Amino acid sequence: MPPLFALAAAPTTANQGGLDARRLLDRLYQETVGQPMPPLLRRKRGKPYFANSPLHCSITHTRAMVFCVLAETEVGLDAEQLGRPVRPALVKKVLSSQEYCLWQQAEDPDRLFLSLWTLKEATVKYTGDGLRGYPNHLSFDLQGPTLEGWDLHFRLWEWENHVVSLCARPPLPEELEIRRFF
Repeated sequence: MPPLFALAAAPTTANQGGLDARRLLDRLYQETVGQPMPPLLRRKRGKPYFANSPLHCSITHTRAMVFCVLAETEVGLDAEQLGRPVRPALVKKVLSSQEYCLWQQAEDPDRLFLSLWTLKEATVKYTGDGLRGYPNHLSFDLQGPTLEGWDLHFRLWEWENHVVSLCARPPLPEELEIRRFF
């Protein structure tokens, strides 16, 4: 049986994202586990974890939506709203040389950048290292997102005008759906 993965999303406003993400995680935990959510603590670099629970989580928010995942394995989740302006100077700092070549040739370079960015963010949220500097040392090929030398699996969605990326140890369930709340 594949491990537990539950994903949820809900609308928010720009100044309420963190609070709304915690509320969403609380509701997802209660509906998935059938118990109140244990205290949510943070590791040294900010990665959230549950006190006295074998489950793992990751949360993210944009100006319009909050997203969270609950899993039986370490996990990282990130999202960005499509249509957000992308600065070329940031692209050069963030993308690997291979990714930068893909970006230059892309039909929709902003969409490609946001896809690569969320994959990188989901990876550093998985590891708990956070973004120290620019993540151009992580290089993805969107033919099936993998990361050479890492035993990790990735999923990439476009969902309600957002790009959403998930990073976790295999196996991932065949079907993973984001449930909308509120």
